[in-house]
Amino acid sequence: MTTLVDLRVVNKNHDRYEQAIRSRPAVQRAISYFQDNIGKITNTEDFMKDDKLYRFVLDAFDLGSQAKSRGLIRKVLEEGVSDQSSTANRMSDTKFREMAKVLGFAENNGENLKTPAVVQAIVDRYVAVTLEVESEDNNPAVRLGLYFQRRSSNIGNWYQVMADNALRKVVYTALGLPEQTALLDIDKQKALLEKRMDIADLKNPDKVAKLLDRFAAMYDMQNGSAAGAAAMPSIGPISRSGRASIISIDPSITMTLMKFPRF
Repeated sequence: MTTLVDLRVVNKNHDRYEQAIRSRPAVQRAISYFQDNIGKITNTEDFMKDDKLYRFVLDAFDLGSQAKSRGLIRKVLEEGVSDQSSTANRMSDTKFREMAKVLGFAENNGENLKTPAVVQAIVDRYVAVTLEVESEDNNPAVRLGLYFQRRSSNIGNWYQVMADNALRKVVYTALGLPEQTALLDIDKQKALLEKRMDIADLKNPDKVAKLLDRFAAMYDMQNGSAAGAAAMPSIGPISRSGRASIISIDPSITMTLMKFPRF
C-alpha cells in the first residue's frame, strides 16, 4: 500500500486501534499505576524517583528517547516555565516546555496532577503517542504524518518547524524542498518557507489534511513508489502573495484529524 492509503487506514480505524492499545494488560497496568499515584507527587525529586511514573510521562510527551537524560529533565521540571530564561523556554523542542507546564512542579507543586481532566489528558496522549510510535513498524512516513497531524495546531512559527526533525521532514517533503535546505542559514530557510506557505494554514484542519496528502505522495515518490507518484497531489495556482495553494487531485482523499489532548 501507499503512504496515502496507510494514513487513511489508520485514521479510519483510529478508535479501534486506540482501544486495542488500551486493552493490553501491560498498558492497563501502566495507566492504572499512573492514575493511582501521579496525584501524590508534589515535586521533581519524588517524580524522578518513581521510574514507572517518570517513563510514563516522558512517553506521553513523546520524550521517551530522553529518559536517560535525567539531568536535563530535572532542570526542565525544577525551573518550570514562568521564567523566560528557564531551560524549558530556551529549548527549541517545545515538548519539554509542554511537559514542564503540565506537571507544574515549579509553579504549583504539581497541583495540576490532582485534576482528573489533566490526568486523563496525559493518559490519552500516552495512548496516542504509542499508536504513532508503533505505526513506524509498518511505514515510517505514517508516524511522521500522524505526529505532524497531532502537533500542527500548536505550531505558531516556522522556527518550531525547523527545530523539530519530524515536522521539518513533513513540510520540506511536501513542498519539494531537498534535505540540504536544512543546512541553509535559519533565516533563509524561514524566508523560503514563507514564500511557499502561510504558517496560519497549519491551524486549518482541511489544509493540514491536504498538506499531508501531498507529503505522503511525495514521500512515496522519493522512496520508489510508483503508486505514490501517480496519486501525487498538485500544487495549485500561485496566489498574489506568492504562496502556492495546496490542492488534491483526488478530492476523496481527505483525512479526519485525530482527537488529541491539547495542553
